[in-house]
Amino acid sequence: MAELKILHLYGDLLDLYGDYTNVTAVKQAAEKLGHTVTIDYAGLDEAIDPAGHQLVYIGHGKAKNLAAAAPHFRQYGDAIARAVEGGTVFFVTGNARLLFGQAFETPGGGSESGIGLFRYGGIETGRVYTGDVVSRPVFDEGLVTYGFVNRTGHLTGENEYPLFRVLKGPGDGPEPDGTEGTLYKNFFGTWQMGPLLVRNPGLLRELLSRMTGEDCSGLALPLAEKALELTLAEFGELVR
Repeated sequence: MAELKILHLYGDLLDLYGDYTNVTAVKQAAEKLGHTVTIDYAGLDEAIDPAGHQLVYIGHGKAKNLAAAAPHFRQYGDAIARAVEGGTVFFVTGNARLLFGQAFETPGGGSESGIGLFRYGGIETGRVYTGDVVSRPVFDEGLVTYGFVNRTGHLTGENEYPLFRVLKGPGDGPEPDGTEGTLYKNFFGTWQMGPLLVRNPGLLRELLSRMTGEDCSGLALPLAEKALELTLAEFGELVR
């Protein structure tokens, strides 16, 4: 089995609600498959080099923290875009998605540019958007996933590559619009927190399959399966 390398960006700056355990979930599942896993970290005082990594992860944080990360992130925009276009797996949660778009508003009415990989931008409203999200991922609409959104901003402009078809809950805009997240090549972006991978085994298996080039659909993840089953039971007919 191969050695897998994960690059976790801004783990000390963009990490609310324990979302770093998305990385833990990937590591443990990959080790269950027989792989060894190394996690590298890069913060504001370090260079970002996605080369040689099978997964790049960025979590979400307070709006002011995202604004602090943006100038550093832009310095490595070309390398990051090349990695996305070259098929490196990215998993990006919460407002960190805005780093890959055009520009986004910051607290106090300012603006920061993203790296321009996607057409969307972001607006900061000061209003809190929260809600359960039940959805089907576009790569396998037989799956049902669950997540939770808690944000003060939303996307603007066009999100050309939705990741989820939303059955219930907020999407990418100020009002429910039926889609949420971005899936472009092996780039996965979503507002959903939780952490999302801990109780969505189908999504975790998909990431692992893309990271390893193996069919991971048969990987047993009983705790995640039970967690999802118990959660979705609350939504009854919606998910049948």
